[in-house]
Formats: sequence, C-alpha cells, structure tokens
Amino acid sequence: MVHKAERLPVTLTIGDTDHAYSIETEQYRRTAVPLLREQRDSSGEAGEQSINNQFWLRSQTDWALGAGQQFFDKPESNRSRFYTSSGVDVWTEGQFSLLPLSETKNNELSLTNVIMKVFRKVSTGVDHMYVASAGSLYYATNFSAADGSVTWNTMSAPASGSASTITDITSDGTNVYIAYGSARVPTKQTLGVTTAPANYGSLNPDYLRVVGGRLFGIDGKNIYEDDGSGAKVSSSLDSSLLDGEWVAVSAGPAGFYAASNTAGTGAVSFIAIGDADGLLNEPQQVAELPRGEEINDMISYGGFVVLATSKGLRLGAIDTNRGSISYGPVMDDAGEAFSLVADQRFVWFGGSTGKVYRADLSRFTETLVPAWASDLLSVGDGNSLGNITYVARSGGKTYFVDAGNGVQGPQYQDHLVASGTISIGDIKWNSQFNKTIRTLEIRSAPDSVVGAVRTWADANVTYSDEDEFWVGQTATVGGDITATVTNDNNNSITTAALANKTKINVAAADGTELVPTLSESFRLQFNLRRDNVANPSTGSATAGPTIESWRVEAFAAPTRVDEIVVPIILKSRVATSRGMGSAAAYDTKSEYEALRAAMVSKETVTYQEGSRSESVVIDQIQMSAEKLSDDGVWWEGVCTLRLLTVP
Repeated sequence: MVHKAERLPVTLTIGDTDHAYSIETEQYRRTAVPLLREQRDSSGEAGEQSINNQFWLRSQTDWALGAGQQFFDKPESNRSRFYTSSGVDVWTEGQFSLLPLSETKNNELSLTNVIMKVFRKVSTGVDHMYVASAGSLYYATNFSAADGSVTWNTMSAPASGSASTITDITSDGTNVYIAYGSARVPTKQTLGVTTAPANYGSLNPDYLRVVGGRLFGIDGKNIYEDDGSGAKVSSSLDSSLLDGEWVAVSAGPAGFYAASNTAGTGAVSFIAIGDADGLLNEPQQVAELPRGEEINDMISYGGFVVLATSKGLRLGAIDTNRGSISYGPVMDDAGEAFSLVADQRFVWFGGSTGKVYRADLSRFTETLVPAWASDLLSVGDGNSLGNITYVARSGGKTYFVDAGNGVQGPQYQDHLVASGTISIGDIKWNSQFNKTIRTLEIRSAPDSVVGAVRTWADANVTYSDEDEFWVGQTATVGGDITATVTNDNNNSITTAALANKTKINVAAADGTELVPTLSESFRLQFNLRRDNVANPSTGSATAGPTIESWRVEAFAAPTRVDEIVVPIILKSRVATSRGMGSAAAYDTKSEYEALRAAMVSKETVTYQEGSRSESVVIDQIQMSAEKLSDDGVWWEGVCTLRLLTVP
C-alpha cells in the first residue's frame, strides 16, 4: 500500500550503509539541550549555590590562609587562599590593603657585611638597634625616624687589641657581647654605651647567643655554654662535631635546640637540662633534613621549631616530654629563607631580592604548613636588591637588612607602598569547558573612605538656588583599584578603576574586550594604588583602598548539543517525491534492528537532513505501530528517533 509522501528526506549512515527515510514533518523537532540542569539547594544555609540564574558566581571575603594556591576553585581549594601577592597586607581578617612603605635607615653610613639586631634594655625598656659593619659597631634608639634623622652612635674600638671584623653580637638586656671569630677574643660593654668595650675571656667564638637566660658560644664545630666571664661552664655543654659546624641555638619548652650543617645537610639536636644540677647535657640529634637542605637560621616559638633553610621555611612540632621534633614539608614557594624573627602570632622570614615574608602560626593550610604571604619589600639604596639576612621587630614594626643595601624599615610617616598586586589565581568554575566572564564587583571597607562627594541634579546650581535638589552622596575611596583578567591564551585586559559596590562589565579601560572571550579558566589579579600616586599634589600617602570582598559572574559556554526528534515512517511501502514518484520498499524489522543496534552500541552515525550533515548518536527509539506488516514479520508505523549531536 502506498502512503502519503513526506516533505523532508533524511539519511542515517550506519557503518558503511546508508538508510534513507521519509519523515512526518508535523512531529519533527530540533532543540538545543538545556545548558544547566535544574538546581536544588540542599545545603544547610544559603550561598552561591542557592541563586537560580544563568550566571556562575565566584566570590571571596577572606584571604587569611595566605598565598601559594594557584587554582582558586578546585574541589580541594580553600576560598581563603590566593596565588601570589606583592605590596599587599592580607593579615587583617576579612580584607586586604596596601602594606607599609620601606625606607633605608642607613643615614649616610657605608655598611658592608651588615649584622643587625634589636635588644631591649632591661633597666629602661628602650629598644636599641645594633648594627655591625666590618669592624665597626653602631647603635640607635630612634631607628624608627626618617633616614637622615636616625642617630647612629659609634662604639669606640676595643680597649685592648686591634679591631677586627665582627662576626656576631648578642645581649642579655644589660650588656652587649661582640664576637670576632678567630681574629681576636670577644668584647663586652654596657648596652647603650659608646665607650670602648673590654676584652671578654680568652676564647674565639664565631657566634655568641643569649638564649633562655644562658649564654652560648659557637666556634665552628664546637658549641658550649659560657659562664658569663668568657669561659666555658665546667661540666656543662661543650660538644664538638666530627665534621660540619653549628649555626644556631634556641630555647624550647623543655631544653634547648642547636642547628648544625654537615656535608650540605642540616640537622637539629636537643640539649637537655640536668635535673639535679641544671647543667646542659650533650646534644642529641632529633631531626635531620633531606639531603642537600642546609639550615641558615633557627628559632623556637609557640611550640614550634622554625627553620630557615636553603630550600625555604620549615616548621617542626616539639614533643615537650622527649624534646623530639616532627617537621613538616618545606614551604619552597618563596625560595631560600635566610633569617627569622617572631612576634605575636607571626614569624617573619627573609628571602631573596629584598623580600620579607610573613607566616601565621595560628592558621595552617596543611599539617605544619602555616598560612604565609609576601610582606615588606626593600626599597634599596641605589643597589640591586639582595638577600634579607637579618629581621627584627620593635614597636609593632619590622626592620631588616638587605645585604646589598643595608638597614631597612617602615617609612617614618607610615606611608603606604605606591602600588601592590594580589593574584587570586585561576578560576575554572569546577569545569573543563569554556566560559565567558561578564561582570565584576568589589566592596570597600568603610575605613578606606577618605571623602564624600555631594551630587546635585544640576552641576551649575549653587546651594542657595531655589531649583536645586539633592540626589545623593557617594563615598570616595583613597587611591584606586583595577582588575587584570587573563585568559587561557595568556591575553590580558586591565579594567578602569573599580568603584565600591558598582558592578562593571569586564573590559579594558578603553572598552576593549578580552580576546578570545571564551576560555576554560580566567586568572584574576587586583591592582591597588595608594591615594596620591596618580596626583602627588593631592591626597594622602597613608590612604589606600581596603577591599572586603570581590565577586565575578560568568556564563558557561560549552559546546552545545542539539536534540533532534526524527519521526521516521517505517512501513513496507512509502511514497516518495511528494506522492509523484515510485514507492520505496522497506524491510521494517531489519531497519528497526539496525537502528536499535546503533543505539545500544552508542555508535556515532552520520545524519543527513536536506543539505545539513552532522554526527549524532541515537539516544532513544520509540515505535508507534499502526498495523502488522502484510507478511506478519514486524510492525508498520512511525519510528521516532531521539538523536543527540556529537560535539
């Protein structure tokens, strides 16, 4: 029997065989598969996942877990971390802002091989900064003043014997002790006095350290306890390595720790205190670093041994009962660490190229790995930035030695750095397909507002004009902040200055869009400038933007899949050419089985629809029977295929 002709012929090529059909055009349908599934929020409280719109959101309100996280939103990522920063302070919870500006404190001194330490005089409570340069020793109490105003007092040469290169300085809060290595015996003088120091004992230590109320001497392979007169304490600590050298000593909760380097590898030893006599026992090694990692400095603080090593920063947890140490992985993102100082909940450590870093011992990103970030940066003194070999704290401020530029500290008027950056890292929205980033918004902290602008309906009116009316007041944030957005092609755009609580389309300051606009991930960086950088004649060098949150919105843009519903006329005879040609004969059972086999195997087949050809899979088959075929083998009727295009 001849049935009515259909208006649209289609062909499915399964394997090497073409299957041509006519279809019921009234039932034909082509639809793009919805991009997003229906969302249901089953979490205990509302969040980004609760919002039902086409935008994909990412936001951040805290940065207190520090740097070192390249990918912002992987499943294992922490939303309180970021990738890198420079000149940005992240240590006030819930905000980031510009760090203090550094300045040199040398005050015309020509400083080489600088040793810098800060000692507090017990009798007065005044901090004294001592600086040794070659054979000269200086001290200042007003070292927080501007460079040029710091008063460096020069200590006279030793009263007996020639002056030599100073190798270390230490203090017990009353006296200052000066070591010269093998060149001569140490000297001693009252803290804060410029008169010549007197010879101290007959030994030749490289280092002298007052630790936990005891005075230690280190002379290469030998470490000993000093009796306060320059001699070794009888029957107490006096230990020598077969090879290598001791480099540092610090006090722990149940004894002392000494660091050494042997054959390029660092180790930590525990020095117990005798119960009966209070004398110090022989050092017992309790930790050894991986081969090739040496110790540059060591302190004990807050229940941890902190190590500055040739690879980076390490923390060791102290067993207070046995004195043993379990150290964690090295934090090598900042490179070699040269110096350490602790204050409050933080440890500052000196890196290379004039950079000081800070770690928070109250917050950890993994076992024995504290939150950390870049901190102060040397401004130099006309030379290349060098290693930060000494760090000290006084009055809540950080002072340090840039080996190539001498003593550095915060700018005396508390000026902020001119600019800083914080890279949030790569944002992928937990998916591998493309997105297009659309909008960006920031929120500024109230204390970063330095002025307010009154807005009137007509700029030409004055306060006394009768037709004047008020339309609002807007806050002005000190300085400005822009965002740099980078796509997978490493192409970037930097936005115009962002305004508080104002959503903007992500584009360059001149309106140029990011090319290409589609990217699997986007790297987000914020650029901060202090208030008076753009126009130095106005504004305040102590004001800058303080940001409490940011938010970006993106559209998901994966390769789209079309759903094609194809109602095939599957009958023994089907008229062709719109009823004017000969009828096509079909073995309905064989055709159905070929289509079903392709569906079961998820075989990619070629679908030809008019002049359009595309690869598809058969997702579903539904047979609507009208009658049994004349030979009684299979049904005749309409076989509806659900096809999905293959991207």
